Amino acid sequence: MRILFVALVLFAPMFLVHGQVFRVATWNLENAFDTVHDVGKDDYEFLPSSERKWHGGRYWRKLRGITQTIAAMELPALIGVQEVENDTVLRDLTRRTALWSARYRYLVTDSPDERGVDVGLLYNPKVFSLIEWKSLSVPAKKYGLRSTRDMLLASGIVGDDTLHVCVVHFPSRRNDDEATRRLRSLVSDVLANVLDSLKGKNVIVMGDFNAEVGDELFSRFSTSLYSLLPQSKKNSNKVRGTYYFRGIWGYLDHILVSPQLLPFVKGNAMECRFLWLLRTKKQIPHRTYGGKNYLGGLSDHLPLVVDIDMK
Repeated sequence: MRILFVALVLFAPMFLVHGQVFRVATWNLENAFDTVHDVGKDDYEFLPSSERKWHGGRYWRKLRGITQTIAAMELPALIGVQEVENDTVLRDLTRRTALWSARYRYLVTDSPDERGVDVGLLYNPKVFSLIEWKSLSVPAKKYGLRSTRDMLLASGIVGDDTLHVCVVHFPSRRNDDEATRRLRSLVSDVLANVLDSLKGKNVIVMGDFNAEVGDELFSRFSTSLYSLLPQSKKNSNKVRGTYYFRGIWGYLDHILVSPQLLPFVKGNAMECRFLWLLRTKKQIPHRTYGGKNYLGGLSDHLPLVVDIDMK
């Protein structure tokens, strides 16, 4: 941990040295729950008394691993996170681990999601000077559908420009029935309204879309957002992606930008393949749990990063 602390101190001035060049990242943290029950939420499987035995030792090990990964990514100025239970988790991460030396601030939604998972944004205030932020709800109950995660929309100043950042976590397609498709369509409606209101401005949308490259979901935003992934699914290498399921790699996580921001992007968004994020034999994401079995990893997703130069 001392080595990690030194690394964070050394990396912290990086944003000032490079001026308006900054890094953006998104990462699904796979059930980043604290160990205390949230009233009204179905978080019982992530308590010390549960079959999973989610106790303080495992919780803090996960936070230390996330800290190590963020340091290895050279402290992105903006980090969108998904599957975070609440404010407590991000406060512990940014204030009670070695990450405190990076001086991150954070935002987190308080969604009606039944399990209590939310999305959040870590940001370096020296790079992204926050103007305002809000949580955008999806009117699922109005249509008799289960509640889902809110979106997070934050606006801030980067250099002399205003940047709008949206963090999303689309519903899973695990039960690909009519209700699931309708729910995903409602989330798309909310995002489309956001993009309409920000037309002609600098926008980043990032998060877990639970959709592969080339999915029809993205066709709805084809004129307002551009994907920063390096290749289409059709031409992708089989070992590329942020998620591994039943022997196949794929990109469920995405970073997209508005046309106005595209000229400032430096290269493609790339997944991070640090050794501690992968199971050594199969080289697949080293997740925290496999079913109810504790595996000791950090997430079933890999982080995605890209650099932007808003000169």
